[in-house]
This record gives sequence, C-alpha cells and structure tokens, in this order.
Amino acid sequence: MAARRVLARALALSMLAASVAPLALGLSLSACSRPAPDATPEGAVRLWLEKMEASTEDPRAARDAYQLLGPRTRHNLEERAERASRAQGRRFEAHEMIAPGRFGMRFRPHAMTARIDGDTANVDVVGEAPEERATVPCVRVGAGWRIEVDLPPPPTPSRRPDGGL
Repeated sequence: MAARRVLARALALSMLAASVAPLALGLSLSACSRPAPDATPEGAVRLWLEKMEASTEDPRAARDAYQLLGPRTRHNLEERAERASRAQGRRFEAHEMIAPGRFGMRFRPHAMTARIDGDTANVDVVGEAPEERATVPCVRVGAGWRIEVDLPPPPTPSRRPDGGL
C-alpha cells in the first residue's frame, strides 16, 4: 500500500513537472536572451568598426563587415566587383572591394548617439577631442540596422576610340 502511494505521488509530481517545464523553459530563455548587436544603429556601427579593424588580420572579418552594410552600399560594391572581375579576368566578390589594411579610424569613438527617423538613422560618433566627430548614416533592414557608407559612384568604364580593336 505504501509503495502505491509513493508511486502515485511520483506520478503526480512528474505530471506537474511536465506541465510546468515548458513555461519555465520559456521564461528562462526570454530572461537570458539579449538583443542582437545590430538591433540598434549604435550597435551596428560599433560592430562594423570592430569588424573593419579586425579585417586587417582576418579576411573573414571583411566578409562580416560587408554583411553589416546597407543595400545602397552593397550595390555599389557589387558593381565595383563586377567591373574588377571583367577587367582582371577573374571573379571578385563584393566584400573583396573592401580593401584590407586600407581602413583606419581617424579617432577612437568615445560615445555614440543615434537620431532615428523611421527606417533611417544617423549615428553621431564623438571622440575625446572636440574636433573628433563623425556622422554615420544607417538604414533598418529587417530586424537590424545596416551602415550606408558614402561611397562615390563606381567609375564609368572608358571606351577606346577605336572600339577596342
């Protein structure tokens, strides 16, 4: 009889645990989750700067930095890669247009403040000295923010007067 009671109590406890476990798991996951680094314009800029600095030693970082760029900037780099591929006779990827070792920050960011207007934002980056200031345009893409680097348009290919003959 005592064994039956123990078994019944164990069964009741296991049923209670089974019904409470999904709720507890859901609460623990939501309490531990953090927003993605690019969930804010400031976070996207910070992450992009980190990746660009790392790209001098890690080629994968340039690929990661490229993923943080906005659609207009990516289109510009894709056009450049296509033209470079035609001119050089080998395939270039758009992230390869981010020249390794050519990136250098003029100053170390001390603070960042975003001014958000709908799906666009400008991140004001300031350094230690008063003249150390920059504004980084961003655009919301999906759930994250992307950097829109102000690049000049790709150069127009020149044509030879003889038509290339």
